[in-house]
Amino acid sequence: MATHLAFQLRYIGVIPQEGCMEYGFHLEEKGKDLRLIVMKIESGLFRGSELMVQEAPDLCYQKLLADLQSEEAEGPVRARVSVTASDIARYRESHPTVKARKAGSRRMVTAPTSARAQAPAGPAEDAPKKEHGRGGR
Repeated sequence: MATHLAFQLRYIGVIPQEGCMEYGFHLEEKGKDLRLIVMKIESGLFRGSELMVQEAPDLCYQKLLADLQSEEAEGPVRARVSVTASDIARYRESHPTVKARKAGSRRMVTAPTSARAQAPAGPAEDAPKKEHGRGGR
C-alpha cells in the first residue's frame, strides 16, 4: 500500500562547525509543528574522493527524504542526524561524480596538423572590410 507524503522540506543552509559541516532543513507537515533537522557530516568524509562539498546539500536532502519516507516504519527522524560513509556509498550508486561522468564522455578529436595548416579561410576573413565613420559628413 503506497502512502502519500504530505510535507514540505526546505534546505535552510550550511553551518560550518569545528570538525564537521552541518546542513539545516525545515520540515513542515500539515497539522504538526515546524521541525528543524540538522544533518551532520564529519570533515574526514570530505577528504580524498569520498564526498565533494558541492554534493553535500543534495546528499543530505536525499538521505533525509528517504528517512522521512520510512519514518512510519522506523520511528521519527531525530532532530540531529549523522551522515555516514555508507550513506555516501548509497548516494554514489545513484549519483555518479561529475569527474566520473566527464571522464566517461570526454573524447578528444583533433584534425591532423597538415589539415589545419591548409584549412580554407573562413567567411569573416573573406568579407570586405567596412570603414567606420560618421556616414559621409
